[in-house]
Amino acid sequence: EAGEFRGHKVSLWDLLHSRYIPEENRKELLELYEAGELTLEQVKNVVSTIVTRAAAAERAEPAAPENGPRAEPEAEPTPLHGD
Repeated sequence: EAGEFRGHKVSLWDLLHSRYIPEENRKELLELYEAGELTLEQVKNVVSTIVTRAAAAERAEPAAPENGPRAEPEAEPTPLHGD
């Protein structure tokens, strides 16, 4: 129960295809499961851990302004003129 899923029953499929699981991780988990290297219970545990950690990381980060952080433009170096 983490992030947007808190308090809701969600299928493993929905979790696998959520924003918390990067595509590369999703593909790897599915390949390992299909190859018999991971059980369904192991996949559930891995997915649950990833979602929980990702949601915790989101809570720990301060919310950025809607347009993103604004940085002061850096001054461009001035060419030296000397002959």
